[in-house]
Amino acid sequence: MSSAPACRSPFSLRTILLSTPLLASICVPESAFAEQKVAQAASKSHTQKKPHPGIKAPANNDEAVHVTVRRGVTGAGQHEAHSETVLSRKELQNRNIRQMTDIVRIAPNLTIQPSFGSAALNFALRGVGLMDFTQNNTPSVMPYVDGVAYPISIMTSGMLFDMDDISIAPGASGFTHGQSTTGGEINFHTGDPTPQFHAGVTEDIASYGRNRVEGFVSGPISRSVSFRIAGQSLTGGGYQHNSKGEGYGNADIGALRGKLRWKIDDASTLDIGGHWTTDQSEASSGHNLYNSYGVPVTSNLMETEWGLDPRFAKIIGINGNNQKPREDNIFWGANVRFTRDFNWGRLRTISAYEAVDEHELTNQTDSVASYGNMFRNNQSNVFSQEIKLESLDTHARFHWEAGMYYSRSRMAQNFWYDSSDRPGTTPLNQTAYRQNQQNFNQYVQLSYRILPKLTLIGAISHESDDRQMLNVTSTDYNLNTGAPTNVQNFGNFGALTNQFAGRVGAQYQFTHNIMGYVMFSRGFKPGGFSANITQQASQLKPFKPEQVLTYEGGFKTMLFDRRLRFNAAGFYYDYRDQQILGSILVPPYGVLGGYVNAPRSYIYGAEFDIEAHPFRGLVLTQNFGYQNGAYSQFQSLNRSATTAQFAATGAWSPVNTNYDGYNMGLANLTLSGAVTYTWKVLQNYEMTYDADYSYRGAQTQPQHIGDGGIYRAPAYFLVNSFLTFAAPKQHWSVTVYGQNLADRRYWLSGGTQATFYGVIPGLPRFVGAKINVSY
Repeated sequence: MSSAPACRSPFSLRTILLSTPLLASICVPESAFAEQKVAQAASKSHTQKKPHPGIKAPANNDEAVHVTVRRGVTGAGQHEAHSETVLSRKELQNRNIRQMTDIVRIAPNLTIQPSFGSAALNFALRGVGLMDFTQNNTPSVMPYVDGVAYPISIMTSGMLFDMDDISIAPGASGFTHGQSTTGGEINFHTGDPTPQFHAGVTEDIASYGRNRVEGFVSGPISRSVSFRIAGQSLTGGGYQHNSKGEGYGNADIGALRGKLRWKIDDASTLDIGGHWTTDQSEASSGHNLYNSYGVPVTSNLMETEWGLDPRFAKIIGINGNNQKPREDNIFWGANVRFTRDFNWGRLRTISAYEAVDEHELTNQTDSVASYGNMFRNNQSNVFSQEIKLESLDTHARFHWEAGMYYSRSRMAQNFWYDSSDRPGTTPLNQTAYRQNQQNFNQYVQLSYRILPKLTLIGAISHESDDRQMLNVTSTDYNLNTGAPTNVQNFGNFGALTNQFAGRVGAQYQFTHNIMGYVMFSRGFKPGGFSANITQQASQLKPFKPEQVLTYEGGFKTMLFDRRLRFNAAGFYYDYRDQQILGSILVPPYGVLGGYVNAPRSYIYGAEFDIEAHPFRGLVLTQNFGYQNGAYSQFQSLNRSATTAQFAATGAWSPVNTNYDGYNMGLANLTLSGAVTYTWKVLQNYEMTYDADYSYRGAQTQPQHIGDGGIYRAPAYFLVNSFLTFAAPKQHWSVTVYGQNLADRRYWLSGGTQATFYGVIPGLPRFVGAKINVSY
């Protein structure tokens, strides 16, 4: 396109830059551009994006400006000293990202695994992550939605719709927003209100009766107020079955999200948002690899079993007639954002409230014998408030940003667990408690261009985390009578963390399209509590905060007239007091999961990503991730040896082992790549063909160390493809696709106790079609 159309663009400038490879000259009203820019700056939760000093900001007027979009790779983020991975709306659609665990197929060194038998997820980046099966601790990798932290991971259920982009930022965080973490963060940016009217709907039908409907409506209410409403319905898709052939695993999720934007004046914007999600899906279920209670197992990874002891059902007050393990959860929240530009800087505030009402019934052992029935009742809410100031001109030689973040959470949990599979134990235990938590983080980051091509970066933060477990009560029940047999009140417990974190670094712009950087960081994460099948006060001793010293260096390039982007980074983590889900001995229950600290460990690795546009219509992408880690000081309970000693002697006593030098068993290699080609058909239509793959190396952590094998998983290789026929001028498209075309059998995570080991299988082959209509 050689000439610009009238100033009426239905797309944001950012969307065009990220998704359009064609040479075009696009006319965008400056006021709309400024509004989009301010909105994205307010909603983005990672470091402020700073263009190259040579790029001038647009003038502050209402005249139309012509922005030339060059064919090839986008320059977004190419002048920033980090290794963040950004997945655009188009890429999320192309790769069929429908659930959180799908994201690992396209991001290097990322792990997202379900907590066994639960809808809660555990995140890890570059090997840093906490398997929080009790759902009451700060994650090592924090998810943010439009700048709001979700410290309870199950909050992310059902929110992957109308998503503008997802960014994955590894390494210590909390220097420019939010809470301090050691592993990094995942930022989800949802669609914003638009000054023009737009609407769209997508119907997606696939194998196993999976049906997903997603839609949005966005547009103006008045000259200064605009809105956006989006929603989704996801049902079916249960690919598991039992020995009788009865299906299992169907989703039943509904979600709505609304946003209202008031452009008060040229310098002020007020955004109000809210969301609501209901999840009535059948709970995550595994395949029983082995057990010690005599129930036969099969080699069919997709076969699972379930059972509900009617005595258990009666005690917890649910209907026990053929009840499948299931979720019964509601999530909702609201937030208010205000942005104000002054001559000297920009003020941003975010106030948010998020709530969880979780009722989760699972069968941990995946057995018809009804062993391992578990029920979690969790009512939690989180209030957060952030105030941030930063210099307005991001092109200036000196840039500063400073802010304060406060969060307060209130949690009430009741956790019932049936241990009938373990001889000599109380068959049913209920652990109940309340947890209050407050977090206060203050941060400052400065950058100064001391030479035309050299910029120095420094940041410091201080965070205080105060949490108390209140009225911790453990109740044992007689399954036959339903009567309590033993009640213990352990009282209150507290944990207080006060820590400083910081980073220093430098970036050097060798040429306009080649940049290198180095960064040294010290990050930390607060300690917390285990609260599961509590029988002894020692189980409630808080585990310590963890610290990570990070050394990272990398470069970013755009070559051959923007036809090739090649970015790479290497890292080394010096880990102190690493928090891991280890093993603790709790007679008469035996070896249970509990959090422990490994005094010293280390992780190192590398990442690179390539995007190439050899000729018009063809796009090639390739991501690479490598990570490896080992314990250098760590002595802990040996799960296998302790259990074997009990089998031989009939008495529980700890067997400890020195694990110095033991490998962490991380998935060393992660690869993903795609070939996408688009061509014209007739005059007004186009076809797009894509073939993509992902590979994930084996997680080999021995069963007797650390989390008892929960992270054990074999390597797997997946191939996917799609074909789209689109009418861009008529705003509709039809796509047929296939996921896991080779129908590989693999699993995402596993779970183990003293008497069983089971795994959560990944998706088998799915074939589907979707139609999209937009206006």
